[in-house]
Amino acid sequence: VVAKQHGKVVMAKPDTDDHTDLAMEYEVSAVPTVPAIKNGDNGNVVDKFVGIKDEDQLEAFLKKLIV
Repeated sequence: VVAKQHGKVVMAKPDTDDHTDLAMEYEVSAVPTVPAIKNGDNGNVVDKFVGIKDEDQLEAFLKKLIV
């Protein structure tokens, strides 16, 4: 789904076991947790979801961020 955005979205997948500081900072209490940071907004989360989503749900999530 991210690849379909043609570079408008960048996704990173840090290992929360190795980076517990990031997990705490972004309030990751379950995996998967996907926080969205728009335009590198100093790490400020503008939206997030927890749990597995289907392709339509992921596309809707990304569409809100790209606008």
